[in-house]
Amino acid sequence: MTQVQLTTATAPAARPVPQSAAKTTLADALPTETETETELTHLLHFEPLTYQGAGLDIPCDGQGRVGLDALGDKLRNDYFFARALIGRLFDKPTVKQALPMIHA
Repeated sequence: MTQVQLTTATAPAARPVPQSAAKTTLADALPTETETETELTHLLHFEPLTYQGAGLDIPCDGQGRVGLDALGDKLRNDYFFARALIGRLFDKPTVKQALPMIHA
């Protein structure tokens, strides 16, 4: 009969963190309320692939980033739905300039 010797595995050595790595706090990474209000001047437009379908516009910033926390439940669900069906029901989204609201 062959005997097997069991050894304990050692953890790999941790890599040192470079001193030049910039530390960013979560508060610094999140936009402030005034930045969010001024940046949402564009719409992420999902164009339907068929003539019968309806397009979908989601508020976003100039680079197409959507603030999910600022969306209501229905609009957030619509956004996830459209994103999931790119290539089947919707074309790739495009960023459009939002038209200013006219107050009467």
